[in-house]
Amino acid sequence: METNKDILDNIELRSESVQDILTQPPHWMIRWGNTIIFIILLLILGMSYVIKYPEFIPAPIVVTSQNPPEKLEARISSKIEKIFIKDHQEVKKNQVLMVMQSAANYSDILELKKLVDSISPNQLGSFPVRQSSHFKLGELQGDYNNFAKAFQDEELFTRLQPYAPESLAANQSLSEYRMRILTMKQQKSLEQAKYEITKKSYQRSQELFNQGVIAAMELENEKIKYLQAQQNLENINISLSQMEESISNLNRTKSGTVINTEKDKITYSSQTLQLFEQLRKSLKQWEQNYLVISSTDGVASFQQFFGENQFVKTGDAILSILPKNKDKLVGRMSVPAVNSGKITPGEKVLIKLDNYRFQEYGIVEGRVQNISLSSDDKGNYYVDVILPKGLKTSYNKTLVFDKELRGSAEIVTQDLRLIERFFYQIRKLLGYQS
Repeated sequence: METNKDILDNIELRSESVQDILTQPPHWMIRWGNTIIFIILLLILGMSYVIKYPEFIPAPIVVTSQNPPEKLEARISSKIEKIFIKDHQEVKKNQVLMVMQSAANYSDILELKKLVDSISPNQLGSFPVRQSSHFKLGELQGDYNNFAKAFQDEELFTRLQPYAPESLAANQSLSEYRMRILTMKQQKSLEQAKYEITKKSYQRSQELFNQGVIAAMELENEKIKYLQAQQNLENINISLSQMEESISNLNRTKSGTVINTEKDKITYSSQTLQLFEQLRKSLKQWEQNYLVISSTDGVASFQQFFGENQFVKTGDAILSILPKNKDKLVGRMSVPAVNSGKITPGEKVLIKLDNYRFQEYGIVEGRVQNISLSSDDKGNYYVDVILPKGLKTSYNKTLVFDKELRGSAEIVTQDLRLIERFFYQIRKLLGYQS
């Protein structure tokens, strides 16, 4: 009889497929799988440390010179009367480029402006009114006529000197009175001597009368002579006083004449100067409305085709002046408020220009110079960008700048590694949960 041990030995414990696996060694993939997975994880961690994934803030950008191009627009709706330049022609500062049509003859206006600018207020007396009297000034004719009338009135006052006869008469009267006073004083000295003698004679006669030597009639005769001499002396003093009063009145009249002369002279001069400045102001206003003038040295470029007698409306862009000095280029960005708080000076800016495809020419690198403290009415912030390498791209190509360059830019605010950004996301999740 078989024992339990024999029965157990005869039982088949594993299936045939299991026996095959146990009898054959495992594949190398199974034996080294964990090691390979661990190595792959280490490579991923290493690459996540080496590879950087920056955060970008995109915004449009305009690359221009530090002295931006001057854009000139039509200030009034009118026809173009004269064009003095050609497209892409070099122009000078304050050069007249174009004249809009007006009621005035523009050449007369320009000539008058040259005359006005060449004369300072203290040289106003040399203004050539006769030379400019035939000018056709249109809207400025009234202001010019007012100035010309005031100028001629002042010139007539200076030439005729209406107060001169009165002053001359006063001077002659003063001279005559001084001569008469001199004569009267000489006469007074004679009368004074006669008075002294008559007085002494009267006193002696009185003493003799008291001694009974002479009669009363003789004393009375001497007294009459004495009183006459005294009266003559008093009359001379009264005449001298009257002459002094007349001289004083003449001096007051002369002073009044001088004061009136200076007063009228100042009135005429100030009126002429005031109307001259009004004419200058009107010329400036006419210039702003009807003349297109360059305010810098550079190259003029028409915004579209323009010809004489062509009508333009107020606000139409006519031409732009690209300054000669364009060595230093800058970028102007308008950044939305989203993530704008992360922008700090010195951060890298990657610029892709519309004029040059970045796939072919490369990317221009810039740096944030500063950001505005407050936003505009649209909620955007202005960011100034400097270009340390100019227009040299990442492909070592130097781009040509001859006008404004527009494009898109990306500000690199956080140049984090992949592993840092991974843990940064975990930290944000933990922060939300807490």
